[in-house]
Amino acid sequence: MRLTYTTEARLDLAEATSYYKSCHQELGREFFQRIQSAEEDIIHYPEAWRSLGVSYRRKLLQKFPYGLVYHLPEPDWVEVVAVMHLHREPDYWRKRTP
Repeated sequence: MRLTYTTEARLDLAEATSYYKSCHQELGREFFQRIQSAEEDIIHYPEAWRSLGVSYRRKLLQKFPYGLVYHLPEPDWVEVVAVMHLHREPDYWRKRTP
């Protein structure tokens, strides 16, 4: 199974990582490690996390107030549409979907 990010989700990830690195370099690294761990979980168990509607799901990160919002456009493909901060405009990512 392959996992990709939309352009908007890549920007979300870059902004969040940059923020945590600006707080402390090690915190930025840990955030990125949590992202990678969440990606692996999603690849192995794509339907295990909370449904956010007809075809979207959210995998929460450990320790950080973020979640990966994703869907399965094809059986062997996961597409992340948002790296969502859980306390800011929780539905903003919906305007990114068709």
